[in-house]
Amino acid sequence: MNKILIFTSCDQEYAIDIESVREIRNWTQATPIPSSPFYIEGIINIRGTVIPLIDFCKKINKNNKEYNKKAIIIVDCNNKKISFSVNNVSDIIELNNCDVKNIPDIGNCDIYNFIDGVISINNRVIFILNIKNLIKECLN
Repeated sequence: MNKILIFTSCDQEYAIDIESVREIRNWTQATPIPSSPFYIEGIINIRGTVIPLIDFCKKINKNNKEYNKKAIIIVDCNNKKISFSVNNVSDIIELNNCDVKNIPDIGNCDIYNFIDGVISINNRVIFILNIKNLIKECLN
């Protein structure tokens, strides 16, 4: 069993493996980077390390609607640190891999690049992120 961190962004719940999470912080304003992609809020300084801050909602949904961001999740995967601004962090739960279901085929959709599947808990549908692929896509 793996432990996963569940968070909310754009009125949808997502989860990532807790092993890749380094820190959860209150949201803070980032320093903008000129000419960066629309989903990059900028950079933040975490104890002397400067890392990119990605607006998770804009990256996943590619919309320009602003949501109230309350948290930053800092992750590290394959020695690459990145942070995501999200609406809220809600739970840490244990996950059985047999509980993860495939996403139905809905045609040409970017989400298949960084979603491993979905779980259903008490009428909640939660997307399981592939953090390695998500970081790769954010930094390319």
